[in-house]
Amino acid sequence: MASAAQPIYWLGNDTLRVSAALFLENRQRLCQGLKAKDGLEPKSVMLLQGGEQSQRYCTDTDVLFRQESFFHWAFGVTEADCFGAIDVDTGKSILFVPKLPESYGTWMGEIFPREYFKEKYAVDEVQYTCDIADVLTNMKPSVLLTLRGQNTDSGSICREASFEGISSFQVNNTLLHPVIVEW
Repeated sequence: MASAAQPIYWLGNDTLRVSAALFLENRQRLCQGLKAKDGLEPKSVMLLQGGEQSQRYCTDTDVLFRQESFFHWAFGVTEADCFGAIDVDTGKSILFVPKLPESYGTWMGEIFPREYFKEKYAVDEVQYTCDIADVLTNMKPSVLLTLRGQNTDSGSICREASFEGISSFQVNNTLLHPVIVEW
């Protein structure tokens, strides 16, 4: 009896296949690393923002998209304009994907349902980015841990997650970066 195919990260022929279990393991190690730090509040939720799709100058032509590195490390997501939340206490992961209009499908192809992303990326839950404030409010986090810190090689500062409504949450942008860069 054949077993069900496990989710993988794969960019096509002549590239390696990486089990989605690696991204789950990365999230688990990150939670463990945070739990070992002083100052972590119970019911903390990490919030990472993926890369955004941009257009070339004033055209409707997309620039080749590359995912934000920390977001990719934690979720393995290849699509643009996503967010990811991780409950530090439980390790539960939520992927937030854009809710695309029907017209998107006319020009860009099939619009996938949330279940597609849940299976593809082996996350616990998938919600739409337009619902991020409501979903996080229902989680009742004591604090949102966002990623802000300086890259020691380039000197660039990580852009921390931001969405409409984040100001109604307690946010800590200092605890996550030192932990995630160690993994």
